[in-house]
Amino acid sequence: MLQHLAVPRQEGQRGRGELDLAVDQASAAPSLERLAVSAGTSLLGVFVIFWAAGWLPLVVTLTLLAIAAPLYQRAGQRSQAMAMEYQARRALLEVRQLEVLQHAPELRALGAVTYGANEIGAISDSEHVLSLRAVRVALASSLVTEFLSGVSIGLVAMIVGFGLLDGRITLVRALTAVLVTGEMFTQVRHYGVEFHRRDDAQRARAILDGPVNLPSPSSPDDLLVARGLVTEANSGVINLVVRAGDRVVITGPSGVGKTTLLQTLLGWRIPESGTATRTELPIGFVSVESAVLSGSLRDNVTLGVGHDDALVAARLRSLGLNGARFSDLDVELLADGRGLSAGERVRLVLARVLLSAPSLIVLDDIAGVLDVEAREHVRRTLEALPEVAMLEATVNTPLLTEETARIEMSP
Repeated sequence: MLQHLAVPRQEGQRGRGELDLAVDQASAAPSLERLAVSAGTSLLGVFVIFWAAGWLPLVVTLTLLAIAAPLYQRAGQRSQAMAMEYQARRALLEVRQLEVLQHAPELRALGAVTYGANEIGAISDSEHVLSLRAVRVALASSLVTEFLSGVSIGLVAMIVGFGLLDGRITLVRALTAVLVTGEMFTQVRHYGVEFHRRDDAQRARAILDGPVNLPSPSSPDDLLVARGLVTEANSGVINLVVRAGDRVVITGPSGVGKTTLLQTLLGWRIPESGTATRTELPIGFVSVESAVLSGSLRDNVTLGVGHDDALVAARLRSLGLNGARFSDLDVELLADGRGLSAGERVRLVLARVLLSAPSLIVLDDIAGVLDVEAREHVRRTLEALPEVAMLEATVNTPLLTEETARIEMSP
C-alpha cells in the first residue's frame, strides 16, 4: 500500500482508481468466484432433468439457457456502462462543488454566487437523470431475464404435466425436473447480471497486483533522464540528464508547457513520446499550487519528522519567514494556507522540502510571487546547497543564477 501511495496520480484521474475503491472491489472477487462455481455446478442439473423428465424438457432448457446467457451478459454490460457514466458525472459534480466552494469569496465579490449555484444545480440534475436511466436499464434487463426464466420453467412444467397425465413419469420426477430447472436459471442469472462486478474486481486486482515502482535511470548518478521526450502540451523534443549539483533552468512564455514538462519528467503525466525516468531518492517540488496542511506550523514543515525546533526555526528565518506568525511553531495554520500570502506559502513549502534533504529540488515558476527581498533570501539559501540538483521553470526571473543548462521552450 505504501508503494502505491508513493506513485503520483496522473492528471485527470483524481477521484478515480482510488485504492480504497480498488480494495473494496477486489474483496468481492471470492464471492464472485463462488458464484461462478455455483453457476457451473447448477448446469449439472441437465442430467437430472433428462433422468426425471426425458429429452424434450432437456432440449427446451438448454435452448432457453443458450438464449438467456448472452442476454444476462448484455444486462451486466449495460449496467456497467451506466455505472461508469454515473461515476464520471458524480466525480464532475464533486470537483465543481469543491471549486465553487474554494472560490466562493471571489464569486461573492463579483455578485456571481448564483452562477456557481446554478452550475452545480445543472450538474446535479443531470446526475439524477442519469441515475433514473440506470434504474430503467436495470428494470428492463431484469424483466427480460425474468421472462425467459419464467418461460423455461413454465414449458418444463407443461411438458412434465402432460407426462403425469399420460402416466409416463411420476410426481416425484415431475417436481424434481421443475425445481432443478428453476434453480439452474437462478444460478446462471445471478452470475450473468454480476458481469460488471466481475470486471471491476479483475481491474481492481490488476491495480493492486500490478507494478507500482516508477522507472529509474540506468545510472545511479542520474537523477532525471529524458530521451526524445515530447509532452502533451508542447511538440518540442527534450533530451536532458540531471545529476547532483546541476542547475537547469526552463524558460518560455506562459502557457508554453513548462509545468507539463516538469510533471512529465517527474512521472505525473504520460509523455506523448520518448521516455522520462527519475531517481528513487527524495525529490522536492514547489509551486504556487503546493498545499499547506491544516495543522501546526511545525507539522507543516517537518511532516511528522522529529527535527529540532531550533533547526526548523533557522530554516524558516533563512527564507525570510520572520515575525510573530512564524516564531511560534505550535501556531495552527488554516487549510490551503489561508491567511498567508502566496510568497509566504511558497517559502513555507520550500522550508518543508529543504528539511526533507532532497536530492533534487524542482521549482515551478515561484519567483513571480516573491518580492525582491524574499527572492534574495531564497536565492542565497539555494546557493548554499551546491550538492543538491535543482530544476527551475520560470518565465523570465530565475532564482538559479549559476545555471549549468538551459531549456528554452517556444509555442
